[in-house]
Amino acid sequence: MCSSAVKTDAVQIAFATVALILAAALQDMLPAFGGAKTPLLQMFALYVAFRWPGRREARDSAGGNIPHAWIWTAVAAGYMLEALSGLPWGCCIAFMLPACAVARAIRHVVADMSPVLLGMTSAILFAPLHEAWLEAWGATGGGSAFVRFFASALPAAAAGAVIFWILPAVEHFAGLGEEAGS
Repeated sequence: MCSSAVKTDAVQIAFATVALILAAALQDMLPAFGGAKTPLLQMFALYVAFRWPGRREARDSAGGNIPHAWIWTAVAAGYMLEALSGLPWGCCIAFMLPACAVARAIRHVVADMSPVLLGMTSAILFAPLHEAWLEAWGATGGGSAFVRFFASALPAAAAGAVIFWILPAVEHFAGLGEEAGS
């Protein structure tokens, strides 16, 4: 016998898994702009950190109760970034966890912000920081760090806007509806 919360948890896990795999495949296929890839995995992880309810919010609704789904999503996105680019283990995970923790911490402050504007803003802030992080690790594979730092913001802004605009409708279609969004 499955409760509604267990069904919602299963749908949420399946949704996150499929979204991460699709984002990784698309990110790998897209050409680099100024040496920086479009950060689709990072934007999905940030989306989850900003939008999905935590244990406390889930208790108040009929939604699922996956503890700290944003942490697992950040780790998976970081691991996929490392695997796709041949980066040292822990390099991207060590960036994604604090980035998503910051997003999680400020999500109530930006709750009234338009999803598209939130996606663009977070992308413009976090993509160049990720490029600087990769440069600090020495894991960039060459090219100008200065160019990558500034060039990363343009495709990131577009990716952030599109992801934060489309995902609420996709979640609703997948059956997560209000349970996934905050």
